[in-house]
Amino acid sequence: MDLGFERILQVKIPVTDLQRSVNWYRRVFGLRLAWEFGEPGVVTGAVLTDDAERFLIGLRRLDTVSGEPSLAGFDVVSLGVPSVDVLKALAERFDELGVEHGPLFDRGPGGGVQLDVPDPDGTVIRILSPFGEHAPFNGVEFGPDGAPTFYMTPRLHLD
Repeated sequence: MDLGFERILQVKIPVTDLQRSVNWYRRVFGLRLAWEFGEPGVVTGAVLTDDAERFLIGLRRLDTVSGEPSLAGFDVVSLGVPSVDVLKALAERFDELGVEHGPLFDRGPGGGVQLDVPDPDGTVIRILSPFGEHAPFNGVEFGPDGAPTFYMTPRLHLD
């Protein structure tokens, strides 16, 4: 069913040190500061974007977020790139910048390749190559060693 949505416009990530995170996202992903927001005399959040304004990453000071969520180790967002070659070039860029990242990981048939980059708070930004040909549904189960096993029938009960 098409409800008219075109894309996810913004992802907002809680951070412990706003200035450090703004600098990191700008340096690592080449983003520019588009907005700041806050309370009188104090900046509590920022919005960064790429030059073409295709997406926004909002950063919000953790001490101003209800519930103080912890996303360390969690891939809260995936950014898409046009090819595995672009992923390889990004991994090289991250190495040159001294930025921690995971290995290129092949997600199996139709799943593309991923590269994970943890931000200064440990929140993972996942970068994905195109998925390629795949079935209308794909299930994947990761074993203790991280190896994927694929299945074709949903395990969730759909209403």
